[in-house]
Amino acid sequence: MDRPDAHPARETLPDPPLDELPLVEELPSRSPVILPPTAPLPLEDAAPVTPPNPVKQAPPAEPQPHGKGHHVHVGSPYRILANIAAAFVSLFVFVRVFALEPFGVPTGSMAPALLGNHREGPCPRCGFPVRVGAPSTGGNNAEQYEAVGCPNCGQAFSLAGAFDLNGDRLLVDKNVFNIRRPRRWEMGVFHCPDPDPREYRKPYVKRVVGLPGETITILEGEVYANGELLRKTLPELRETRTLIFDMAYVPEPGGWNQRWLAEPTENDPRLPPATNRKAEPASAAVVNGGELLLDAAESPQTTRSVTYRNWNLDEREEQTIRVWNSYDGLRSLGRLPITKRSFDKLPHANDFSLSCDVEVLATADEGSFACRLIDGTDAVHAEISVGAKANGLAILTHDGVGPLATTRGVSLELGRTYRIDFSFVDRRAILAIDGKVVGASADLPALATRGEVRRPLQLGARGSRLAIRNLKLYRDVYYTQFGENGTQPPHGTPITMASDEYFMMGDNSGNSQDSRKWPNAGVPEAEFIGKPFLIHQPLRPARTTFGGRERLFQTVDWSRLRWLH
Repeated sequence: MDRPDAHPARETLPDPPLDELPLVEELPSRSPVILPPTAPLPLEDAAPVTPPNPVKQAPPAEPQPHGKGHHVHVGSPYRILANIAAAFVSLFVFVRVFALEPFGVPTGSMAPALLGNHREGPCPRCGFPVRVGAPSTGGNNAEQYEAVGCPNCGQAFSLAGAFDLNGDRLLVDKNVFNIRRPRRWEMGVFHCPDPDPREYRKPYVKRVVGLPGETITILEGEVYANGELLRKTLPELRETRTLIFDMAYVPEPGGWNQRWLAEPTENDPRLPPATNRKAEPASAAVVNGGELLLDAAESPQTTRSVTYRNWNLDEREEQTIRVWNSYDGLRSLGRLPITKRSFDKLPHANDFSLSCDVEVLATADEGSFACRLIDGTDAVHAEISVGAKANGLAILTHDGVGPLATTRGVSLELGRTYRIDFSFVDRRAILAIDGKVVGASADLPALATRGEVRRPLQLGARGSRLAIRNLKLYRDVYYTQFGENGTQPPHGTPITMASDEYFMMGDNSGNSQDSRKWPNAGVPEAEFIGKPFLIHQPLRPARTTFGGRERLFQTVDWSRLRWLH
């Protein structure tokens, strides 16, 4: 009997599709584990895979280069640029509406701190850049520019052929007054409260002078709040000062020798006693172009000093320093020709400040540098130690009272140059070296009236040789009393602000429509737009030659681009 076959014949089945084969994974010392079938990877343009025997998991196919018909969606360069432009536009709109806004200054009510539409040209005698504003009342430009004056040397000339320049452009922070209240002496942009329909709610820029609830009085150029004289810090007076003398611009011919008087030298055995001699115009050894040289290094007791006087180079006489803003042109003084009488109608200046660079060239072991300012009634002087063996003091002294403030540990060293700022403004004396205030300021009592000033400044050296460069002399802003809220001779009319109002005035007081003249003097806090913080586009004239022809155009004046306090 035939034995049945242990392995009966199997039915032959067709091979399953490749993607349905079970995957077998061999494990050590164990029976094969059969895994369930997995779905195939959907790879485009992949080559067929033939697994070896025994069947193992197929390795993942390597990505192949994209075949025909496969597209990668890359943005068009034009679309990218459009997206970037849209982002910038959106950012600009956001910043413009909610954060910052540019404003143009059309008039000169804040000159010289801010310039409106104007013309500029160099003085033909000293080269100082003279800027004169366009008529604010829409008058004849030719008449406004035909007679202008240099505030530095006094030369009269014409800007009739000069190029018209646009006013300064400001960046205004629109949020700062949402965080804090406006502060005294800073600028503010606001809606004009003047009911005149031509001016009502126009954006104006002025300086904050009176605060809410204060009673403001204007007297002899000074401002009083609740009867107290308002005084400025050094950064504040830098914002409000007006230049009256810049020694770096030297008149030709003649120079500055007549503006400086050399005082008799003391304790010098080679010279006759000082009591027998008078001050004389400084020689070329003292005034060399735009530089002063004070040589007193022979001994610690030797002194040299010079006095600045307001010498008229044309009329050859000393004159009172008057409150005149050259930005308004000579026409602001009256009919031509302008004479000394034209200036005599102006109020006299009393508050002065000095800035200069002092280089220590030599010392006699110990010495000092001194500067003295006079306001028509009182004189204060600052004395700073010079040399390695000096006592290291900076002293503020009143001529009649004596020392006002003393600071130790201050000395000017041999071979170094220092920036000196000294001011006697608002009856306050302030000394600063290299931008830092030295010690405490010294305040003198307010005075209702003060005398005229012709010689506001003296400089001196003792036991040292000093070179003085980049010397500038300034006067403080002078607020006139004219207007509905500023006139009551001889005293200003007190005006009281409401709890949310501010008294605003322009620096160019004689050419400014402000709280002195509006029926409602105060500006409500809700009407403030923001605070200017940057002059970002001051302009100056420039020349170029193209095609054989000279052309005038306006370009950025980088020397005047600055942050505002």
